[in-house]
Amino acid sequence: MAFTLGNSFLASLLLILSLATFSYGNGIMPSSMVTDDMVKNICSRTPDSSHCLDVVESDLRVPESLLGLAQFTIDLAHINATETIKLIQSLIKQTKNPQLKQRYTLCSQNYDIAIGDLDQAKTDLSSRDYGGVNVETTGVLNEIRDCEERFEGAPADPSRLPKRNKDLENICSIILVISNIMSQ
Repeated sequence: MAFTLGNSFLASLLLILSLATFSYGNGIMPSSMVTDDMVKNICSRTPDSSHCLDVVESDLRVPESLLGLAQFTIDLAHINATETIKLIQSLIKQTKNPQLKQRYTLCSQNYDIAIGDLDQAKTDLSSRDYGGVNVETTGVLNEIRDCEERFEGAPADPSRLPKRNKDLENICSIILVISNIMSQ
């Protein structure tokens, strides 16, 4: 019986180790080194691959691991969202048009929620909850889209906000691809 238990324990241990080693079906683990091919693969899965490459290569401190790249892009999205909410707040103060003022105010609320989602994505990443990162990033995208939809009718938004929204969407698409890879 002890021999059977020992074999059972050994078999269980080998199964756990193989699952831990091969839990990432594509062979890419969060600790995997980031290579040029990996960056090209990630960016090819985003809606705007050239923007993705620009974003990933924009910083001299290229993260060494996929986990580091995820942290970098979440931080970049947070910076973008924070700068965008500052832009929106200045637009609220500057605009004379009551419709635009109301739309900017509502977008400000969307961005408050988006920043909270990005904070939670950072927490999820730290605890290696890659599915949570994906959920929170999707939440950010929903808030951006809600903000954009507010400007579908006249008057048109004359500000830089549409471009800022698009930039954040592009960054979030990178986060989604990376979190999907890490959660495989």
